[in-house]
Amino acid sequence: MRSSSLLHATLSNYILKVILPLVLIVIMSWTVFWIQPSETGPQLSVAITSMLTLIAYRFAIDSQLPRLPYMTRLDVFILTSTCLVFFSLIEVLITTILESNRQAERAKNIDRYCRIIFPVIFITTSVAIFAHPRG
Repeated sequence: MRSSSLLHATLSNYILKVILPLVLIVIMSWTVFWIQPSETGPQLSVAITSMLTLIAYRFAIDSQLPRLPYMTRLDVFILTSTCLVFFSLIEVLITTILESNRQAERAKNIDRYCRIIFPVIFITTSVAIFAHPRG
């Protein structure tokens, strides 16, 4: 019974100190999809701030995670989240280029699609990572 409560406490610790902050950073990076492509400054500021926040986060949690010679589920989750934040930055660059080339409607359409695609990818991969049976 004691090992069960220790496992629960450890799991709660990882959820509160590692997973939840990462989820918030990823969601923060998606706010660029609601900023008009013509607002280049705010879009780039949010995208770059999200990326820098993620880098600082990775440095902060590095000492809390055990060093293992293989990828854990948490490692895959962190890598997936990092990719999504990076791709949000890339999306901002693409919509900024489109806007400057007078293709504002196309940039807005990309933003609209990304508002749905990014959360779907994040939820799907998160479920695939953590819901898969152990074995």
